[in-house]
Amino acid sequence: MITGRLLILVLLVNFTRCDIYKSCSEVTFCSKFRNYPATRSEYFTAEIGEVNEDKMTNILTLPLSNEKDVKLELQVSFLSNFTARLRITEVNRKRYELKEVLDHEPHAVKYDITQQTNHKLRIHPHGLHDASIIISRGAPFSLELAYKTHTRINFDSSQLVFESAEEGEAFSFNVGFQGSTNLYGLHHHADRMTLRETVEADSDPYRLKNVDAGQYQTNSTKSLYGAVPVIYGHSKKSTSGIFLHNAAQQWVDITYKEKLKPSARFIVEGGTLDLFLFFGPSFKDVVRQYVDLTGRMHMPQLWTLGYHQCRYSYLTQDDVKEVVTKMEEYDFPMDAIWLDIDYTDGKKYFTWNPQNYSDPVGLQKYLASMNKRLITIIDPHIKVDSDYPVYVGGQGKYFVKWENGSDFQGDCWPGLSSYIDFLSPEARAYFANWYRYDKFNGSTETLAGIWNDMNEPSVFNVPQWENTFPPELVHYGNVRHRDIHNMYGFLQTKATHEGLLARDKHLKRPFILTRSYFAGSQRYAAMWTGDNTGDWPYLQVTYSECVLSNLVGHVFCGADVGGFFWDPEPELLQRWYQAGVWLPFYRGHANADTKRREPYLFPDDVQTVVRNALKTRYKHLLVFYTLFYQHVTNGDPVVRPLFYEYPDMIDIDDHILIGTDILATPVMEKGAKTKTVHFPGNEDTFWYRADLCTGNWTVHRGGTNETFNVDIQNSPYFYRAGSIVVVTNKQRTSTEGLLDDHFTIYANADPKGYATGFLYSDDGVSFDYQDKDYFCLLEMKYYTHPVYGFHYEQVKGNMELNFSFKEIVVHEIPESGNIAPISIEVVPGK
Repeated sequence: MITGRLLILVLLVNFTRCDIYKSCSEVTFCSKFRNYPATRSEYFTAEIGEVNEDKMTNILTLPLSNEKDVKLELQVSFLSNFTARLRITEVNRKRYELKEVLDHEPHAVKYDITQQTNHKLRIHPHGLHDASIIISRGAPFSLELAYKTHTRINFDSSQLVFESAEEGEAFSFNVGFQGSTNLYGLHHHADRMTLRETVEADSDPYRLKNVDAGQYQTNSTKSLYGAVPVIYGHSKKSTSGIFLHNAAQQWVDITYKEKLKPSARFIVEGGTLDLFLFFGPSFKDVVRQYVDLTGRMHMPQLWTLGYHQCRYSYLTQDDVKEVVTKMEEYDFPMDAIWLDIDYTDGKKYFTWNPQNYSDPVGLQKYLASMNKRLITIIDPHIKVDSDYPVYVGGQGKYFVKWENGSDFQGDCWPGLSSYIDFLSPEARAYFANWYRYDKFNGSTETLAGIWNDMNEPSVFNVPQWENTFPPELVHYGNVRHRDIHNMYGFLQTKATHEGLLARDKHLKRPFILTRSYFAGSQRYAAMWTGDNTGDWPYLQVTYSECVLSNLVGHVFCGADVGGFFWDPEPELLQRWYQAGVWLPFYRGHANADTKRREPYLFPDDVQTVVRNALKTRYKHLLVFYTLFYQHVTNGDPVVRPLFYEYPDMIDIDDHILIGTDILATPVMEKGAKTKTVHFPGNEDTFWYRADLCTGNWTVHRGGTNETFNVDIQNSPYFYRAGSIVVVTNKQRTSTEGLLDDHFTIYANADPKGYATGFLYSDDGVSFDYQDKDYFCLLEMKYYTHPVYGFHYEQVKGNMELNFSFKEIVVHEIPESGNIAPISIEVVPGK
């Protein structure tokens, strides 16, 4: 038990950690560039008369120069899917060019020059006159991205500055978003979705530098665990976007001072200015354009969408067995239990604690008998120990190094550690090999997922480096750490993904959770919002964090239910379980110095609320599974802000859409007795308040606000009129057997008496869905004219239709009075 005095000390230590993270004024290149007074002699001119067209690569090149004799080169190209690429390089200097991040090397398409004078050049993709780029000579030169004659993005070169080689490799530039009212992106920050104004004197720019930010602040522009340098400019009429293909530390100032032209000023520590520009014109288009570049995750295994139980730490195998047993005894569905660092032998990964986890195979057999999976943590730091095979095999070969060639050593959980150099393909292969069953002794197929943590990377007790690597460390290929810092965690998950694929002979879809991530990490791992705190502001920010994560491709996102730090009060814990139902990743987790909070430890009334939340999640698992299929197919988010489907519904961060058909509006305020719901749409849009327990449904018109009375039992959610939602009502303790259940169909008719929906199924585990088209996608339709009917047919996949419908419940918009369910005849497909 922690005494009051010791608890105060612990809290002071944790809060003090935040002080090591620097503001812009404390970082030399940021403070220099943020208010850099660029003079006219530094403005660049685009030499339009010296255009070079490479018809083989479809890249147009222009020289840039200024009066200080600085020479740059501008490369412009159009890509498929309404995307353009802008690269600016120094003529006499080679910078590090990012690799591995993009899903594929983009292919430039043909273009046409439609206007060329001494002062202006206009080009557009061949055959697409609606999209164009206009380059004006200057000085300073400008580059505009236009769609249907309206400028959407303006690259303002008055802020284009490159450091000389002697000073460093930092650079800055400015991008304006013409016609936009709100900017979104720069994930990850614990803040509202709309990027805030930062140019005021007391504000810091948004920082993108992955750090171990335990007990981080909310409503802050400070760095957290991930970095995705994407910005979307949005208005009710259109959306455009940019992605800076650069993994160095970045600071970004946001301003809305010029009406309908908010702008972002990037200040980047190193690497290349490689900018992708997205035409849109809708938010959905922009997200798909970005995801097309950086990739989509593969389908998750079905069990990963269930509930996960974790703690730092379950100290013994008997403790693990007891938790699993009691979760089932008390009727709390769960699919996986997690082991933090204490399962290892002295924090040496790929080992087991010989005293407390003496029989890992027996433990896994027990979990398998309960239809549960095990997930273990594997961090990138490797204990310096001459008796530890993982260290011995990597020493001098596979670790990040100092400039003199010696292995870097820093302090982390095991004590003195070296860190795998994941930029090296050989080092990745070495690390991946340790996941094999014969190398990770004691692991079986029940150890079904891996948790990559501390991979910012975290290094203890070095505040001068902000508890991470110093920038001068050297990676494979003589690459400075400064240039790839934000992709270190990305590279670890790539190695882990390769290892799990090989371990399971490519027969299973890997499941990995990562704390640190970059653009493209979604191809390899799920992510969570990190070491949050059990307090109301942290619950309130989870939706904006994970919805924004979905908008930048990282759809498999969640937050530690209840908060990692502190002991949440019972009301907060219950509200968090209710809100967590609707995020793709659903895990309860807590720190070592918190009280145990497994759901069965609470009074009966609290248990009831948590149990109902978990069962609500399990009822809707096929909804999530179908949405993941749709993401894999077209890149759409699983959960979405209201403005994704209803462009004028901005600045509402506590409502989310699950796909297009479910609106979730959980209670996130302490002591709330009412909840105001903002219904998206117009007078022709309707939403049914879903009540799967009592059957007392109500209907509500879009474009209105309504206030509902709520108690601790209530966490409102709604089905869209015109949707068909499929749920499972069988009481299960895990997802095992779920695909064989009898499902209930809720047909939620629109004013015309029509509803439609999709349902996806596969084997839940393998890659056969993509390799052999072994899946089933069902399209369902309900109609009232000319007769009542329900029709379904398989529209994709060659897996035999295996759905079994227990009942169909129809809701129609009444002229007056209560909604009454209607029983109808089921009409099979064609």
